[in-house]
Amino acid sequence: MKLVVDANVVISALIADSTTRELIVTLDPDLLTPEFVHDEIENYEGLIVERSGMTPDRVAQFIALLFQYIEVVPASEFHPYIEQAEEALGDTDPDDVLYVACALASDADIWSDDSDFEEQDVVEAYTTSDVIDPFDTL
Repeated sequence: MKLVVDANVVISALIADSTTRELIVTLDPDLLTPEFVHDEIENYEGLIVERSGMTPDRVAQFIALLFQYIEVVPASEFHPYIEQAEEALGDTDPDDVLYVACALASDADIWSDDSDFEEQDVVEAYTTSDVIDPFDTL
């Protein structure tokens, strides 16, 4: 199984030593994310430092570590699927369209706690709780 993870899942894993973090580094499924997510996470580094209690250098190390387990998908690979994703989602967050397009291009499902993904029916969407249940690593 392939899962496209959204930025909020990765940020959650960076903020707390949590099941989400453990899942990212231990799951058998391939984890993917659109290339803009790496930049988006860098924009939140200050918040991650504040909430996690880690130093900026430590946060940067954790970002690099997590992205060893998450394949970054270039926009050129999912660009042809943007129109289909827009049709499936309607009026919603433009970033959500990119996640759906990435999932369509990669034959993957989505891992997100954003309820907007429930509004579409072209790819399966799983919350963190859904992912934890079958892959409980604790």
